[in-house]
Amino acid sequence: MVIENKHQYDELIRSIDGKEVAISLVRDDFRLHPAESTAIAASICYGSETYDIVFNHSETFEKLDPSMLACAKRFWTDDAKQLYHLVKLNNIYDVNLLAWCNNKQFEDVEVDGVFDSVYNRNKNIRNVNYAISLVKILELSRKKLLRIGKIFDACTISKSFLKYNTANKSLAKLESNKIKIIPNSFGSVYKNGYAYSNYNILTSTGRPSNTFSGVNLAALNKADGSRKNIVSRFERGMLVEFDYDAYHLRLLASILDYNFPLDMSVHQYLADTVYNCSYEESKTKSFQILYGNAPFSLGNGNVFFNGVSDLARVIEDYFNANKYFKSHIYKKPFNMEESHDVTKYKILNYYIQSFETERNLEVISKVNKILSSAETKMILYTYDSFLFDFNISEGKRVLNDIKSTLEDGNFPVKIKAGVNYHNMKDITEKLNGHK
Repeated sequence: MVIENKHQYDELIRSIDGKEVAISLVRDDFRLHPAESTAIAASICYGSETYDIVFNHSETFEKLDPSMLACAKRFWTDDAKQLYHLVKLNNIYDVNLLAWCNNKQFEDVEVDGVFDSVYNRNKNIRNVNYAISLVKILELSRKKLLRIGKIFDACTISKSFLKYNTANKSLAKLESNKIKIIPNSFGSVYKNGYAYSNYNILTSTGRPSNTFSGVNLAALNKADGSRKNIVSRFERGMLVEFDYDAYHLRLLASILDYNFPLDMSVHQYLADTVYNCSYEESKTKSFQILYGNAPFSLGNGNVFFNGVSDLARVIEDYFNANKYFKSHIYKKPFNMEESHDVTKYKILNYYIQSFETERNLEVISKVNKILSSAETKMILYTYDSFLFDFNISEGKRVLNDIKSTLEDGNFPVKIKAGVNYHNMKDITEKLNGHK
């Protein structure tokens, strides 16, 4: 049944109140970030009933409010972040994430060629899905709904999935904070003077990629000036970046209960006490050891590197026996099927990256709560650093709260600030109260 007027919609809303629902959405333009998009139509299923809802389309006469769907108990969908951006629902569960947690792959839905044809003819026109036949819109939505059901039936809900699903919503909230940019600085990718991240944790280690329409905000060139295009949204504002010191080494130290000094860079500490070399040489040597380009013996019998060597052996033995390793915090099994030449060092590297990601996801959730009533916003996450758009009028306390949360568990950060993402100066000592 197609729902396209308010009377039908109200009846449906009463029917799904408190129910568990599967839902697929089609939005106005696939080229836009979901945060800049509008829901056109949806297909939903609860129990044995299936309905198509038309929220807004050129072939209908009434506009329906998708936010009314919030009455349902739980939603299963194929893109939870998209649903969050479009409808602002919180009780969302992502079946693609569920498949990833089960180490299973399912083919994507094939989009009808009419979409490509319309997009090719209207490259400079936005919201073109309004002009595509409603029959084709609902056909796509139904295909997506069937795929959601197929994945759900084939997978097991685990504690690790529930944790990642919660973390995925934290990333959606981070994306919705948006990033103020100089207008047109990234061509026609973004509109209205703001850019949006697009975090995807369905990777081999869970470490999110962040690319949207060819723009990778997490890997902007530090030398070509492109970072100058990211600025503060506040009249009295600045960008503040918190960057972890030797993050992977300190993550390993937390597992091994090894205490690196907090008031000194790990790379400098190892340069002085282990390698007897410069800071840069120390950094190179440590990464060579961790990535298998140098033996653990290069650590000169240091207790830390002996511990890392033992840890690598334990993880390798577990992987060889079970054909997967479990991540450190969420205990998700990673089978590394896409990786060739699986070695002890590669398994260790994957393990560290998954640990890094899961700790960061926990940190992002905590920071979201801290800033829930503040104007200052977290706007970008890039593996070992976090970028904030700081409203100066909120004072130093906000930055100290962020710093305390990031550093919890002996993970010191360096802090930089500037009027844009390119021209930033170290303010670590200043924030710590030193001259």
